[in-house]
Amino acid sequence: MEKKNLKKDGKNKEALNRVSYHLEERVKELNCLYNISELFERPGASLDEMLQGTVNVIPSAWQYPDITCARITLEKGCYVSPGFIETQWKLLKEFAAGEKEKGILEIYYSEERGPAFYGPFLREEIKLAEVIAEKVSKMVMTKLSEKSLQESEELYRITAQHVSDGLALLLGDRIMFSNRAFVELFVPGAQGFKPDNIRDLIANSAVRFNEDMFPPETGAFPDIERRFITRRVTADGRESWVEGERVSIRFKGSQAILLTLRDCTERVNRENSIKEEAEALRQENIHLKSSMKERYRFRDIIGKSPVMQGVYELILKASLTDNNVTILGESGTGKELVARAIHDLSTRHEKEFVTVNCGAIPENLLESEFFGHKKGSFTGAYSDKMGYLDIADQGTLFLDELGELSLNMQIKLLRAIDGKDYMPVGSNRSKKSDFRVIAATNRNLTELIKDGDMREDFFYRIHVIPIKLPPLRERLEDIPLLVDHFLLLFAGNINRPSIPARVMDSMLNYDWPGNIRELQNVIRRYLSVGTWDFMENAEGVQITEEKSRDITGKTLEEIEKDTIKKALELHRWNRTLASQSLGISRRALFRKIKKYGLT
Repeated sequence: MEKKNLKKDGKNKEALNRVSYHLEERVKELNCLYNISELFERPGASLDEMLQGTVNVIPSAWQYPDITCARITLEKGCYVSPGFIETQWKLLKEFAAGEKEKGILEIYYSEERGPAFYGPFLREEIKLAEVIAEKVSKMVMTKLSEKSLQESEELYRITAQHVSDGLALLLGDRIMFSNRAFVELFVPGAQGFKPDNIRDLIANSAVRFNEDMFPPETGAFPDIERRFITRRVTADGRESWVEGERVSIRFKGSQAILLTLRDCTERVNRENSIKEEAEALRQENIHLKSSMKERYRFRDIIGKSPVMQGVYELILKASLTDNNVTILGESGTGKELVARAIHDLSTRHEKEFVTVNCGAIPENLLESEFFGHKKGSFTGAYSDKMGYLDIADQGTLFLDELGELSLNMQIKLLRAIDGKDYMPVGSNRSKKSDFRVIAATNRNLTELIKDGDMREDFFYRIHVIPIKLPPLRERLEDIPLLVDHFLLLFAGNINRPSIPARVMDSMLNYDWPGNIRELQNVIRRYLSVGTWDFMENAEGVQITEEKSRDITGKTLEEIEKDTIKKALELHRWNRTLASQSLGISRRALFRKIKKYGLT
């Protein structure tokens, strides 16, 4: 019995020793893996240090540490444990060491040992080698990624710091990154200065820009690209130009702005020089043409009389400035033609010429028509509407019948002219418009001021350059030119009739209360019905009879049909122009065309 107990105790002791041995082996393995992980997580450790440390701790995890050695081989390096020797008793594991590169982990026994699971190596040692190979692969791949990222960052940093364009990454108002060229634009000569807030940088900079590079709401950047160009003025008054681009991007999960700035002074100066030269040549051409003696025509204005030569000179002078102009003259003297000539010859000629008949707009709609309105601002405002000032931005606002403008509207318009800002109806935000005023009236403005119908400050604001147009009775020598012009315009060169001398004499002796507009209508009427009805009845009958000899044998309907057909052919079947030349409405012309079968 005692022998049995001793035998049993011996087996238990042997089993306990075996378990203790296995536990010790597993502890060695865990210590090895812990040490390798610690190497991987050590701050600032290089790949060489990590791999060399790994091969140094591997032998201690094997069952025969004294005769164990290890080697890690990469394409660009080899790492061995102390006392390394290559023998026939080895354990080898491959691992990924790059996109295509493979690495090798080798573990050797320097002396022969009895066979186990795989040669002299245990099953657990084979699994441990696999885990170590995976960790080494992770080390290599991570360090390669870090190295690639560092190289990319360094390349970007070098590129960003040496390009001539200013670069900045903005997250809200914070400057996440800026290069030297960007800082130099705001703080010339700064060395090592790193701004952290863009609005503080702008506010505290000695450099000033004439355009805000950002929206008015702090940190609120629209999700669109925006290009801009702005003047830059340094503290000592030196001026240059900067162009930039603002692009909305995502950075760290938030909306950010990538801002690019570059000096474009040379290009802007070159473009401005080209524009100035072109404008100078254009103005020189205008003056050369206008300096010709005995001018009988100035653009669409007909006349060679001395008084009209003076008007032409004033038009030229007015076109060379941006001052407001008032054109005075009786009805029918051609005030709008003068206004349009000034606009066409000015630097604003590429923009809109907006005509406003001040006497044709109801008082309750004046403000809406001039300044525009917002949707829902009043009954009937179903959508936003642009006003005359919006349309005339960068162009010319022609105020016809200026004397009909109410005092209330004069006050509001004066503010827009002075400050270049106004408030659309129903809006709480002011708008700006850069426009030039050319006004026209047939009334005596001085008398209007005396009667209290015009504000004196409004008068002086628009009455900078006055141009007075003479009535037709004061420029009788221009009547033959005007008659010839209207005959060519309404009848064409082929069908143009000649004017009997006694008719022309009567024209020169007539007072023309309706001025050029009356003369134009007389010519139209004569071409349509063959009667000069501006003269005394006796003369009118004589001329009518003389004209009738040319159409003997034709009925009135045939005469009317021929006249309408000639007008249509003259204007290439443009019904609007034909109806205007005939002095009838478009609707009446359509009825006549249908009646006579003209197609």
